[in-house]
Amino acid sequence: MMKPALVLLLSCFALPLVAQDCRAILGPQSPDAASLQQVEDRWNDAFMHGKPEYLECLLSPQYVSISPKGAHDRNWELEHARANKSHPQPIPEIHGMTFEVFGNTGVMRLFKPASEDGSQPAQYMADIFAFQDGAWHAVYSQHTPVQQ
Repeated sequence: MMKPALVLLLSCFALPLVAQDCRAILGPQSPDAASLQQVEDRWNDAFMHGKPEYLECLLSPQYVSISPKGAHDRNWELEHARANKSHPQPIPEIHGMTFEVFGNTGVMRLFKPASEDGSQPAQYMADIFAFQDGAWHAVYSQHTPVQQ
């Protein structure tokens, strides 16, 4: 009977430590567009250069990304970031992102033209964030191809 109580007590003390680690990993943030842009930049860096610890704190447990290739969840993002650690990819320069904040909700929008070689179609992209516990957390992404 003593063991379950001890496990519960230790778990209660461990939860704030995990939260403190994420606060340190995510860094200081504000519920504004400038902070949201920094988060988006760090997300790209973490994914392309294999830094899953940042994504573990950024992506909400229910995170999902929808694209023409299907739905990808948080675990897919983490696995691919880990794979990029041994094969880091260059971060493409992306122009035209817009950032808006509505209360505790942040939205990044981007129109990405088709690639010159035609291998990537034009698409609209959006990332949706919630500002909770002093930090932005990604909850949803959408990648929609468009005809030009």
